[in-house]
Amino acid sequence: MVGAHLIYDLVLKGEKVRALKRRGSSLNRTEKIFSFYCVDPESFLQKIEWVEGDLLDKEGLHELLNGVDQIYHAAAIISFDSRERDAIIHNNCEGTANLVDLALSMGIPRFCHVSSIAAIGSSPEGIETSEDHPWRNSRDHSAYSESKYLSEMEVWRAILQGLNAVIVNPSVIIGPGDWKSGSSMVFSKIWRGLKFYTKGGTGFVHVRDVTSAMQLLMANETWETVKNQRYILSAENLTFHDFFNQIADNLRVSRPKIIAGKTLMKIAWRFFAIVRLLTGIKPAITRETARSAYKLSAYDGSKICRTIGFKYTPVEVSIREISLIFLNDHGHQ
Repeated sequence: MVGAHLIYDLVLKGEKVRALKRRGSSLNRTEKIFSFYCVDPESFLQKIEWVEGDLLDKEGLHELLNGVDQIYHAAAIISFDSRERDAIIHNNCEGTANLVDLALSMGIPRFCHVSSIAAIGSSPEGIETSEDHPWRNSRDHSAYSESKYLSEMEVWRAILQGLNAVIVNPSVIIGPGDWKSGSSMVFSKIWRGLKFYTKGGTGFVHVRDVTSAMQLLMANETWETVKNQRYILSAENLTFHDFFNQIADNLRVSRPKIIAGKTLMKIAWRFFAIVRLLTGIKPAITRETARSAYKLSAYDGSKICRTIGFKYTPVEVSIREISLIFLNDHGHQ
């Protein structure tokens, strides 16, 4: 979702874009996202120089980076399945290491790394987490969190070696995308009658705010001020209950009314683990997602506002915009 929105923005501005995709991967999701904003998404796709490659293939990447003067690194495996732990950590860290090493050796002057709030340490209860809170090793960290932390360490290592880079740490990114996966799936689930909610909460940010912030941080007029720093991107902190209710109201469907207690969540993730053993189907709920559903976290995304005057879209407005796109896409206005 981030990559597609970023590419759309850059092409709209007239930038020459080279985008990496895996061999044989489909552009259908990217074209779908483009269609939310323009009447001829195919013409936008044709303005992009698509190249096939793999972040783990360092030699192949070298050739693909010839002539590039800015790198936006938004690629990562996103999964909370403990069975994929080794692959998540290896791919995300090794891919980032290869990219920053090549940026250093080839003298590419600007690098933007999309990290995550998952790579930032937790603050004491009642205090919003900022960029300065240190990471602490814990068995409670998901493989994804660990991979994002270690990937970010590769960027910091390269900065010490002379790379000029900026790091963004978005909270939960919401936006129109594939309604069957990621955060966009929440809109689909609620539209179909989601009945449950949990007591947790976190920070939220519109995908267009994330891509706008990335471009502003990489711009000529701000680069010298912002380079070699990290920025949390988070518009507001909401409980999941409030977030779900706002979506339900905008989709004009019933709000989730039943609280899913911790016991129910424990039963659920264990049930889906058994289903996976029997069928091979990826679990809808894992131990990691069940744990995060009850965690009440808060993030301070104001550093970028103080530094370059950035303004976030209020979450209420974001939900309204995404809901309209969802309803239009499903033929309900």
